[in-house]
Amino acid sequence: MKSQRIEEDILTDSNELLLENLQLKEADFLKRAAILLFHSNPESFITGAFIKIGYFETDDDLKFQDEIHGNLFEQIEKTMDLLFTKYIKSIISYEVINRIEKYEYPKDAIRETLLNAIAHKDYSGGVPIQISAGFNP
Repeated sequence: MKSQRIEEDILTDSNELLLENLQLKEADFLKRAAILLFHSNPESFITGAFIKIGYFETDDDLKFQDEIHGNLFEQIEKTMDLLFTKYIKSIISYEVINRIEKYEYPKDAIRETLLNAIAHKDYSGGVPIQISAGFNP
């Protein structure tokens, strides 16, 4: 247990007990949140449960885009990785032989924004979370 955020004995709980403790079941049925969090393909049950990133040259000139699929935990990690390797610029400098990258935005702020978008999204609408990168009027 690296994070030390939960007690060791909880890590050995069954999946059934975990779902009950997280209140992700109602009677014998899984709630939507359980599918979003743990199913390998939540889109097969919930339309629009993915993230779309587009890079724009101008307000209406889309140059390229990516889609991020998987459960919400995977979407967060994949989106953070993609944003900081492909979409967000960094200033590169060197200290002796060490490469230093200073990004336009703090990683913690981007992660918090992404978590807020995922937590507050209306998953009944069928529309993915959309992130627009590049163009900045």
